[in-house]
Amino acid sequence: MLKSPELMTADDASTESVLPAPPTRISARSWYAVGILALINCFALTDRIGLSMLMELIKHDLHLTDRQLGLVTGLAFALFNVLFSLPLAWIADRYSRVKLISVCLALWSAMTALSGAARTYPMLFLARVGVGIGEAGCHPPAHSLIGDYVPREKRALGIGLFNAGAAVGVAAGMALIGYLGEKIGWRGALQVIGVLGLPLALLAYFTLPEPARPASHKEMAESPLKSVGALFRRPAYVHLVLGASIALIGTQGFSVWAPSFLQRSFGMGLVETGAWIGGLTAAPAVLGTIVGGVAMAWLFPRDSRWELWLPAGMVAICIPMFLVMVFSPKVWIILALKALNSLFGAIGASVAMAAIQSFAEPHRRATAVSIALLLASLLGTGAGPFMIGYVSTALEPSYGQESLRYALLIAPAMLVWAACHYLLAAGYALRDRVN
Repeated sequence: MLKSPELMTADDASTESVLPAPPTRISARSWYAVGILALINCFALTDRIGLSMLMELIKHDLHLTDRQLGLVTGLAFALFNVLFSLPLAWIADRYSRVKLISVCLALWSAMTALSGAARTYPMLFLARVGVGIGEAGCHPPAHSLIGDYVPREKRALGIGLFNAGAAVGVAAGMALIGYLGEKIGWRGALQVIGVLGLPLALLAYFTLPEPARPASHKEMAESPLKSVGALFRRPAYVHLVLGASIALIGTQGFSVWAPSFLQRSFGMGLVETGAWIGGLTAAPAVLGTIVGGVAMAWLFPRDSRWELWLPAGMVAICIPMFLVMVFSPKVWIILALKALNSLFGAIGASVAMAAIQSFAEPHRRATAVSIALLLASLLGTGAGPFMIGYVSTALEPSYGQESLRYALLIAPAMLVWAACHYLLAAGYALRDRVN
């Protein structure tokens, strides 16, 4: 028999936290909130991916090397994104998540616009640092909010819809930025994209609901160090985070350099590249995030370890696709496989991100997501593009403009490593699950 909240002890609350929540319908207000968060995620990825579409223009305008481009598209963003991620997540676990997201959205939008005003490499670097700091305050509180908006059995669907916004942002952003870059130059393109995010920040601030937290929430508040320590003592959580992050070294690195690869090795134009990549990856990526959520709603009650087995399987399927894309002599094969890769990759990524909350108590939820995104940002967004750019520059004396093709072999190698961590996480999942 369930006790009333007033009569529940700490042990009772702990027991209740591991029991499945009864099925609950998602209200129209919650659907609206998830939709706004997905739109914010769309702008986040548009701002983030914008520089990758414009790299060839920026390279020739500012006279940069691939190594410098890899640094400014990766580590300049990721390093400060990582440094601010945990402090902002700690704030999100204690104060208004809606206000935090709104302010951070305004910040990274303004810094994206300032990127277009950069006249030197250091100025561009510092502007991308600002984008990284702003986006550090987006995903952890957004995941935490979705955990409150959506009941547990539909959480993967909520996270999937949120990630669908990212997929639309990547695809639509590539097409739009490619068009703007060709018509008004790389500076104007970044300025237009940055300014478009500011009205959305106001909409979020005034219309997003902030769900009430349990009365015990403040009593359970703890220091960031204690939260991190508790999470790191769960091998399932650690391996899950490593698997998702290492996979991103390959997938994010490949995505950032894909436009340059198509332009250098196949002679595609800027608008053509953006239209093809954007058009062929948007629908599969959105479909994948939704399929992942629906699949988990069906598979999770049968065995909760499917939230780890499914990402491992999707990563394994993508490995041969990346190998074929790297060595393919035909651009249509690359584009077709990129679409399939977007589908399977989105299924795995959306499920993996939702699974993180299974190994974190509600008062550690934003911190748990922040750690995952911190490592994903450092490895995937930061190290991935930089490693590929570094290897490409090193191979350039021997392979010329084809050096980038061989540097992209980093992607499938990382996916093999990631699959191993997902499987290790599944081995500890039943013991470490808390939510």
